[in-house]
Amino acid sequence: MPKNAGCAFGAVAACLGLAATLAAQQPSCNPWKFERDAAADFSFKARACSQAARLAKPSVAMHAAVVAGFGQWRNNPQVFPEEPSEFAHRFAVFYARRGAQNAGELIAGYLNHEDPRPHLSQDHGFWNRTGSALLSVVQTKDADGGVRPALAPIAGAFGSGMVGVACYERDNNAANGFRRSGIVYSTYFANALFREFKPDLSTFAYRLLRQKRPY
Repeated sequence: MPKNAGCAFGAVAACLGLAATLAAQQPSCNPWKFERDAAADFSFKARACSQAARLAKPSVAMHAAVVAGFGQWRNNPQVFPEEPSEFAHRFAVFYARRGAQNAGELIAGYLNHEDPRPHLSQDHGFWNRTGSALLSVVQTKDADGGVRPALAPIAGAFGSGMVGVACYERDNNAANGFRRSGIVYSTYFANALFREFKPDLSTFAYRLLRQKRPY
């Protein structure tokens, strides 16, 4: 097991402990309701509860397992000697980075008074909707409807990237930290595009299945 394994497993324990504490204090916490409620409470506690619920989703654990398995198969970041126990370390590092990303989003979003709910554009046309989706990553609305720079994605990406510097034995310099931060930041743009066109993709898939269904 790498020397830096304690960093990752300690961060995971802290993240899951925080999630359990918040869930116990507010059992009704529902991140989906928080995202869709027009009268959502933007207090720090409500934001933290939503972030903790996201971290505790089973899909995150599945994502962590896939990423850890792929990293183990490619041996990236490189580990010498490569051991089966390294999978657990990679799994823990994923959670540590995701926890740091959520914490960055939480703190920056709260201090910048950002509206954390995702919003679909009201534009028409592929290119207009694409531009609006990409723009939503760099600017956001506050609780009063005003427009301001979106700092939460930047803080989340930076938190995730820099935790890797502390938790990996190799590729753990500042340059790699910024590289990982850039990769994570790019996922915000990909997620914004997917969220914008998800209804269209779902409709297309539904129609495709109906056409192939035998009568």
